[in-house]
Amino acid sequence: MSRKPIIGKCRLCGEIKKLTFEHVPPETTFNNYSVRILSGEEVIKQVADPNNPPWDFSDTKGTIQQRGRGGYYLCGDCNSKTGQWYVPEYSKFVHIVHSALQEVKGKEFGALGIKMKGIKPLSIFKQIMTLFCDINEGMMGDNSLKDYLLNKTSTNFKRERYHLYMHIHSGSVERMNGIMVQFASGVGLITLSEISTYPVGFALYIDKPEAYNPEGVEITIFSQFNYDDEIELEIIIPKLESNIFFSGDYRTKEEIENAIQESKDN
Repeated sequence: MSRKPIIGKCRLCGEIKKLTFEHVPPETTFNNYSVRILSGEEVIKQVADPNNPPWDFSDTKGTIQQRGRGGYYLCGDCNSKTGQWYVPEYSKFVHIVHSALQEVKGKEFGALGIKMKGIKPLSIFKQIMTLFCDINEGMMGDNSLKDYLLNKTSTNFKRERYHLYMHIHSGSVERMNGIMVQFASGVGLITLSEISTYPVGFALYIDKPEAYNPEGVEITIFSQFNYDDEIELEIIIPKLESNIFFSGDYRTKEEIENAIQESKDN
């Protein structure tokens, strides 16, 4: 029996069309295996249980997704265009990071220095932005992203509004979180969305306060290149742990356990 078509609003072009499954992150970047998807309700229930560490979801049922992480976000046309324009360069970029990680496997490190040759920054950047539009309905309230991402050569990007940070993914929890608003002491409200899976994580900050300095390395500069620009790049990427559901929280398990104990003692 053929699968019933899924009709909905494409998260890029905004038209009501037949939607196709899109891997987030792309299938070619280590997203081709079954995963267990947890709902926000399941995660909150688990985190709120004082008897379990906030990273232990072994007893949480969730939903098994055989084809990898992703969903029916884009119409076939948008999925095909962005897949052809951006995914090959993004995949190349991620596999360079993976290869560098294999060289230091079993070693302790806080950051990874990588030399890259022949990469196209704009395609990489646009693929990452496409992923964030996938997991956030309505292009994060910014219709200009539609023209930016569906015109492969466009460099008309709001760099004053968006700041993209990258890190080496580590820890027990993979995160794929839509926009969250958090309070940072001494700074105020922080608005961000995060995608963090092996081997790299990305945090997109929206209207970031100048006083706030996120962890990770900022790669917003990738948006300034032209589509055909091919460069050599030397970059130092910090390794950050994801052990809890909330975006931007890179505490180690020990730091989280200490915070929990301190809360109990008070």
